[in-house]
Amino acid sequence: MTESTNPTPADEPKADETFTWTNEAPPPEAARSAAASTAASILDAVRDVVDELAERAAPTVRELSARAAELTAIAADKAAPLAKRAGEVTADASGKLASKSREWASDLRASVATAERAAGDDAGANAETPATEPAEPVGGGSATTDQPGPS
Repeated sequence: MTESTNPTPADEPKADETFTWTNEAPPPEAARSAAASTAASILDAVRDVVDELAERAAPTVRELSARAAELTAIAADKAAPLAKRAGEVTADASGKLASKSREWASDLRASVATAERAAGDDAGANAETPATEPAEPVGGGSATTDQPGPS
């Protein structure tokens, strides 16, 4: 145990004076330039990834589009007879509606004419205004009777 408890000046570490603190910041133009170049490099990387993804996805997108077109064709083939039938039913219903509308209009004109004649008779038989005949209905029948008109 020959070691000494008191260190000698040669044993003490020396201070490192090579590092110093500075308060200098880079100029604003340099900071903007660095930010712009960083943003441009990130956008280029994103653009490259998107282009690569588009190239890889193109065959899949084409296949899905072809399948969608096939399904559309199948649906159109199945819908065509239904649309034709719906058109026929609509045409039949339209014809029936037109016929019933003509009948209703004829009946309405007949009842209006009858009501006008009754009102004229109640007002007096010696009235100077003559009773007007109702107009000929569209269906060709008489307005006052349900019998068809002369042919």
